[in-house]
Amino acid sequence: MEYRKERYKVTRSQEKVIGLVYVVAVFLLTTGLCGYILFFSTFNYQTFKGKKAILEQIHRVKVFEKEQAKQMEKIELINTKIAQFDPSLKAIYEKQEITLLLGEIRNVYIQHKWDNRYKIFEQMAIFYELQLLDKDRLWNIQQNIEKFKSDLERCRANTENRRNNLQQQV
Repeated sequence: MEYRKERYKVTRSQEKVIGLVYVVAVFLLTTGLCGYILFFSTFNYQTFKGKKAILEQIHRVKVFEKEQAKQMEKIELINTKIAQFDPSLKAIYEKQEITLLLGEIRNVYIQHKWDNRYKIFEQMAIFYELQLLDKDRLWNIQQNIEKFKSDLERCRANTENRRNNLQQQV
């Protein structure tokens, strides 16, 4: 009976070792196979369609960021020119220069209409175009108000003169 117990213990410990070796072997085989598939099955990562699409998207984002940085200088220049623009000077060349810069910014969107990210350039061009028109319109409204005030004062003065003349005649 003791012999059976010893044999049972030996067999049990051998089974544990064999089981451990089996699990380690399966783990190493699975890890090696997965590593090979992920890293060494192709020499070029761009051959997978998903990876290629992601790399293309990353490239487009970088191109957009470069274009955005390039256009920011123009946008800041437009902002400064509009802030300094004085409609009372009637300097057509300044307005044409601002319009030309706005056209260059809008052209970036036109060249990349298929990409919605570039729509921001058209929206910026529209925003600054409206800001320029509003500044021009505000100046015209102020001039009209000044003209109407002077006309009203002149009308009041003429009315007062006629009233005085009528009172003197009576």
